Amino acid sequence: MPRTRNTFSDAGISPRTVTRRDALRLLIGAGVCAALMPQVAAAQTTQEKLDAAKLSYEQAQDELERISKEYETIAGQLSDTTAEIADVSQQIEEKQAQIEEKQAQIDEKQAQIDEKQAQMEGKQEILGERMSSSYKAGPASTLDLLLNSATFDELTSNIYYLGKVNQADSEMIEEIRSLKEQLEAERAELETQKEELETQKDELEAQKADLEALQADQKAQLEDARAKQTESAELVANLSEEVKKLMEQRDKEEYQELLAAQQLAQQMQQQGRPSAGGGSTVTGSGPLSKVISACHSTPSPGTGLCAAWITSVYSRAGIGSFYGNADDMYYAWCGTSPSNIKPGMIIAVNCSPSSAAGRIYGHIGIYVGDGTVMDNVGYIRSTSLSYWVSYYSALATPLCGWIGGIALS
Repeated sequence: MPRTRNTFSDAGISPRTVTRRDALRLLIGAGVCAALMPQVAAAQTTQEKLDAAKLSYEQAQDELERISKEYETIAGQLSDTTAEIADVSQQIEEKQAQIEEKQAQIDEKQAQIDEKQAQMEGKQEILGERMSSSYKAGPASTLDLLLNSATFDELTSNIYYLGKVNQADSEMIEEIRSLKEQLEAERAELETQKEELETQKDELEAQKADLEALQADQKAQLEDARAKQTESAELVANLSEEVKKLMEQRDKEEYQELLAAQQLAQQMQQQGRPSAGGGSTVTGSGPLSKVISACHSTPSPGTGLCAAWITSVYSRAGIGSFYGNADDMYYAWCGTSPSNIKPGMIIAVNCSPSSAAGRIYGHIGIYVGDGTVMDNVGYIRSTSLSYWVSYYSALATPLCGWIGGIALS
């Protein structure tokens, strides 16, 4: 009795192109089939169990896919929030640098104001001393200067000199006062600019605090989705194993049917009775240098163990021991855009499109320079940074950083 077979390659089950029942029909005729009905009936009972297990497996797969998509959405949102926090943190650092620069400019203006103030006070003191000396000498000294002039030209010159001395002193004091006022105005403007920068920094810090609160909430959601995904994946794995066992049981039963048919066909031939099938059978790898060197010499610990390889590389290089999954390292150490990556940095995503495990735990590699990233994908791979970022940005925002916060360059 022919039936349609379903394929389950996602469960690790390999489909067959020729069934043993097809071989069975070649070996025996209608009369022999009637004699083997008990075995066929038993196989059908096992098939019913198998069909039910397959249906449960498919339903569990659908649920796992739904949870995986939910997880991918949350992971993507968390990745965006983490990247936004890194961006806002960088803006805060830039504002702080601008504030410090404005303060340096204010300090410089204040020094110039103090200098002008000292100059003005010095000139005022000199002018005061001169006026005091002139007052003590009385008008006779000025009159003597004029009366002692030998010629009219000398008289004119002395009168002009006396006027210019007083005028020059007054103009110099006024010039210094004007420069001081200008410097004070410039300092006031710098103070205003500094206050504006401090206000902007405060706003950015408030925005960062909101983002960090959102990040914490998204992490909690992600952990909940991860727990559901892990539970669903375990269910799928268990059902897959059950399907495999039932298929093995069914295959054994069909094989026994085949053997029985062969034996019966041989008996029929020995007795001179023809068989419908003619008796045919079916056969069937300084600190930075050490890290780069360790990347090339540390072997793969196995498929799906990208973070374990990272741990081994940095431990072998003597940098330290850092444990966790790829997404743990992503949240702990990665906060820099790949455009600012440096050799020795890790680069990671918290959700990878490469596999079901990758969607849960992400993926991670090490940038070794020259536009090359090395990672463990079941073997130690070297690929271009541009390709790595392009591929793994499908579900999340790639970020990089110094593992353990230890800058190697």
